[in-house]
Amino acid sequence: MREDILKALGPCGLNCEKCFAHENGEIRKYSLKLIEKLGNFDFYAKRFESLLDNPIFKKYPDFKIMLEYLASENCKGCRKENCKLFKDCGVRNCHQQRKIDFCFQCNDFPCKNTNFDSALDKRWIKLNNRIREIGLEKYYAETKDKPRY
Repeated sequence: MREDILKALGPCGLNCEKCFAHENGEIRKYSLKLIEKLGNFDFYAKRFESLLDNPIFKKYPDFKIMLEYLASENCKGCRKENCKLFKDCGVRNCHQQRKIDFCFQCNDFPCKNTNFDSALDKRWIKLNNRIREIGLEKYYAETKDKPRY
């Protein structure tokens, strides 16, 4: 079980598998499925704009671009490669150098080496404190079915 948890969670405590960029994540999976189900909806979106007298369908091309973006990412997770979202993230290299699984295990936690913005920095501290408080297995069980965002 521990290896599965380490595969899912980045050293920062975020669940990589819940990220829209993760190659096996549900967001990517459902985005691909929605693209498949929509088929040739481009043609119909234009028609529905006038047939249904609803301007919302003018926004379909933007929606499709976003959907294709969500379906296209293919990150393997922070333990296998550098984060594709936070390209400036300092956590992966730090955890590898210090040979720790999670940031809370470091004597310098919390530090300023993450390069996170203030919102993510607060979340990172909260997540790591929670793992330390209840343990890795309980933390994973508590969060594995919750959305990341």
